[in-house]
Amino acid sequence: MERGIELCRRGVADAFAFPEVDRETRNPLISVPILRRVLDAGIPVFFAEEKLHLDPNDSRSVNKYTEAVAKACAYIDVMVQKTRAGRFDRAQEGGLLPCNTKMFGFDIVDGRRVANQAQAAALRQAGEIILREGRAGPGASWLNSQGWRTTHGKPFSATTLAGAPGKSGGNGGIFRNRALIGETVISFEEKRVVIYHERILDVGTFDAINAVLDGRRLREPRCAAFYALSGLSFCGCGRKWEPSKSGKYRYYRCRDNCGEKPWRKDAFERAVWYSFGDYLTQRHSRLDYIELTRHSEAKLREELADVERCIEANRAGWRSLLDRDLAGYPAAIIEEKKRELGAAAESLEWQKAKIKGQLLLLPQVDPAEVERELATLGEPWLLCDWSTRDEASDDGLSREQAEILRQTLLRLGARIRVQKGEIRITGQLPIGFGANQNASEALCALKWYL
Repeated sequence: MERGIELCRRGVADAFAFPEVDRETRNPLISVPILRRVLDAGIPVFFAEEKLHLDPNDSRSVNKYTEAVAKACAYIDVMVQKTRAGRFDRAQEGGLLPCNTKMFGFDIVDGRRVANQAQAAALRQAGEIILREGRAGPGASWLNSQGWRTTHGKPFSATTLAGAPGKSGGNGGIFRNRALIGETVISFEEKRVVIYHERILDVGTFDAINAVLDGRRLREPRCAAFYALSGLSFCGCGRKWEPSKSGKYRYYRCRDNCGEKPWRKDAFERAVWYSFGDYLTQRHSRLDYIELTRHSEAKLREELADVERCIEANRAGWRSLLDRDLAGYPAAIIEEKKRELGAAAESLEWQKAKIKGQLLLLPQVDPAEVERELATLGEPWLLCDWSTRDEASDDGLSREQAEILRQTLLRLGARIRVQKGEIRITGQLPIGFGANQNASEALCALKWYL
């Protein structure tokens, strides 16, 4: 700045020129004193984008600049809002994809998905192989043998086609994506938008393939004895618990023999079975927990509103400080007030982030929807007689009970952890996903612990 003023005084330059009121000049507390220094030297200032001419002889020059700064800041906010709204309108009104995310089987033409005939034919053939063989692996092998690769240039695998094991509905698999039947689902904050386009599979074939893949995920273990918790149990050391047999008894034990005491198969499965039974039948305690969560959310939102009001008051303080600076208040007072307001703003923003983090940790679920999901989940369990718990002695679960237990755990993506003789079960209850097409497509889950 000083060099520019000196050049103007020597007649080498006539004015200060800027392309626009950009980020470097948008902070008034920094830029206004610099601007006043230039104007006091009798040098005009120009901003090309805004066509703004600040005359050193005009008493309103600084006010004109601050007005341009306010417009520039407002423009950024409006641009962000319009960009997001534009993506929604593009999908909702125009039936166009909000982004050009690739999917094997389709090309994107003018914002719409159009079937790539060669890739579509390959997917149909892979689907027939899955239906014939009863699993996704042969279909992936056939695609690789024909030279096909994923959109990332990698070989196909069973996971690529069927989705990751343990996930509800096999999230991520090509044959789980409803785009194959001409429905691309886009989730926005306001609502879910379904974009209809050319399909590759008919609905019947799509449902049949998914039924095969679901059945494959819930298949029985290959052991003669049915280990209901095989692949779902983990030791406290992090390794899986695997089935084993010693003498006439069957056990679950740590794969690394870390020292954790093995559990008899019947006792272990029975303990998990009754833990689930207690959870599914204790409706009142669950509702109390969810109601407590809702009260906690309301309190946190009140605190968030108070913090946001304080933040707005802090911003008003900055605006008042700018007015004082423009009015020529002593620099020492201005600097001291800057430090106070800056420290307060930092503290308030930290409090706001903390409260928002606490809100994100709360389960965002509707108690009525939770009850419906749990009622559906517990239907096969209610057919069993819970009154015989104390009479079970050392008898194991029946085959029907063991199958119900395994399928329920798999549906919830549950993990069973054994540490120092204690059993802990964690999982997620899917809310608003899969069958509930009117809810958010994102997995909004209620986590539970036993």
